[in-house]
Amino acid sequence: MKFLEMFIEDCKYYDGKNTEVKTIAQNINLKNKTLLDIGTGVGRLAFPLAKHAKEIIALDKDKRFKEYFRKHNNKKIKFANQSIKEFSKKPKKFDVILIAWPTFDFKIINHLKRLMHANSFLILITCDNNSDYETIVNKMGIVEKNYFDKDIKNKGKFLKRLPKIFKLIKKIKLKTFYMYPDKTTAFRIIKNGLRLWFDINLNKKSEERLVKLIDKHKKRDKVIFKEEVYFYMMKLK
Repeated sequence: MKFLEMFIEDCKYYDGKNTEVKTIAQNINLKNKTLLDIGTGVGRLAFPLAKHAKEIIALDKDKRFKEYFRKHNNKKIKFANQSIKEFSKKPKKFDVILIAWPTFDFKIINHLKRLMHANSFLILITCDNNSDYETIVNKMGIVEKNYFDKDIKNKGKFLKRLPKIFKLIKKIKLKTFYMYPDKTTAFRIIKNGLRLWFDINLNKKSEERLVKLIDKHKKRDKVIFKEEVYFYMMKLK
């Protein structure tokens, strides 16, 4: 499968109850507000949030998403094919800035400050490192134990730095999940996801381990991997 197809499929079976979208809409009145969705991907959050907001800029530096937004045209959403560094050079300020499931880069903090006014909200959504889905790679034993240590430590440092610049308004732990209709679908999407996100290609032995892991998450005919995420709502100090 091509990159975009794998990305769309990976999103398709996550958060079927729209917990993340509902949490954002319930905690911030988006009416007449502008929203910047950084690292939008295929607009998993941008498209449903467009029902509530005045305007959404869907920002992603990967040009492979450009065609997707052209085909799924929404008058309230504008796709910007730029990096946050390039985009933040513009003088525009946003009422709400959303960063969901990011790769943590300390340089982004200064870019965020340029895009916010005194009453702007910053929404950060990031996964719990111990969720069922987040630990698939470790449970399969296909990488060394400390494979994700660097990323986890980097995220921890990033989250500790945020309170120095932003005031925490609210922090909520959300329970979400990946739900697949059957074992075959779960196997295909997780296998593709490992290649998409971690550049991991399974061999016969690791495929057998994945099958066993999927069996442990069967709920009748469906396969469910629980996911927990943290919702942070902040403002500039």
